[in-house]
Amino acid sequence: MAQWLAHSNQKLYQARLLLETLDQLNEDASGQASVNHSSTALIEALQESVLFQLILAYQSYLHELAEIAQYREEFHSLSQLLDNVAVATGEMTELKQLEYDNFSWLSQLQSAFQQCSQKEVVMTSKTQSSPQMIQLSDTTAHALPLQDWYLALTGMIELQRNNRQES
Repeated sequence: MAQWLAHSNQKLYQARLLLETLDQLNEDASGQASVNHSSTALIEALQESVLFQLILAYQSYLHELAEIAQYREEFHSLSQLLDNVAVATGEMTELKQLEYDNFSWLSQLQSAFQQCSQKEVVMTSKTQSSPQMIQLSDTTAHALPLQDWYLALTGMIELQRNNRQES
């Protein structure tokens, strides 16, 4: 479990560093009259990187929970873990509720990640059918509550870990 705990913490730390860099870049960009294309691309890349690190931290945390439940087989999602584990822990049940609630921060985080990974396919097919179309700006990530998702994930993991230690 220590391996997964360290990995989860590392991914959360990396997400925090990316968020700090993103905040600094946004502050620098807000002071400028116009934001150039490379700054916009860098902001979008940082946003997607934060999203990716948060998903990796969540997946790593699922492996922590699997270790607690003494499940050591390969899995790729909470639903796979729940289908295969002998007894679901309270933490897994809480995460299941968050994943199934379309309005929860976890469900929205996962949805944003799926949309992010699907963008490339959509953009490629558009390019092939209409080579004269040029996408000037991708604004899908601008309104993502990345900081809120980071705080929610970090808070949930810390709370669940603390509750386990008290038990």
